[in-house]
Amino acid sequence: MREEVRFLVHLPPCYDDYPAKAFPVVYVLHGWPLDERHWDSLGMDELLDDWVIRGIAGPAILVMPGVSSDGLYVNSSGGDWSFEGMLIDELVPLIDQTYNTWRDPAGRAIGGVSRGGVWALEIAFRHQDIFSIVGGHSPALALNRPMPQYDPFLLVKGDLSGVRIYLDAGNLDWAKASTERLYEVLLERGADVTYQVHDGGHVDKLWQESMADYIAFYTLTWPRSFDALPVWESPPPDSPVTPTP
Repeated sequence: MREEVRFLVHLPPCYDDYPAKAFPVVYVLHGWPLDERHWDSLGMDELLDDWVIRGIAGPAILVMPGVSSDGLYVNSSGGDWSFEGMLIDELVPLIDQTYNTWRDPAGRAIGGVSRGGVWALEIAFRHQDIFSIVGGHSPALALNRPMPQYDPFLLVKGDLSGVRIYLDAGNLDWAKASTERLYEVLLERGADVTYQVHDGGHVDKLWQESMADYIAFYTLTWPRSFDALPVWESPPPDSPVTPTP
């Protein structure tokens, strides 16, 4: 099944002024039935830019993919022929070829809201060679019916020692109970996990008002200044080729 995937890329202020630097990347996944504009409407790009300018957080590239409301995003649970496969096999290589990215798990984060939160957790847990930071924001775990090999509750039984994890939900959020259950399982496994309960329900207002916590988490271990970023090296000539639309 072929499916059109659109995406937005937001570059940090002064990106073009530092061609020798490698920038960390945050991939943020939308809720259902929204699209690639969801995180833009939540204001993540504006707040991150403000923090970068004021020296509160370091510079990072934001990637916001979007898919149709009735395709693989909601009707598959993982694997090569799913949204996971598209992101790992196509989108990440494309971003790494197109921009000066920090091509290491330490320099990549992934997060998502609701259905996107489930995808983010599943993808990060299965691809620790790609991502070392993951956020599940009101993840729709209660509605998730995955095959066992893609189930976050089962994936946490593996080694997650290299992954830094953030979970949150609202105090009036229907996703709160299942999010807390995953947090408890992660604690039992000794995972590096942070859990927060914010005020509100399963709505945009909750995620907008929590955005400062999200950005603080994603950027916590990254350089605070442009000069401290890693040195960028051009991708090797045999790196994956951008798929033809």
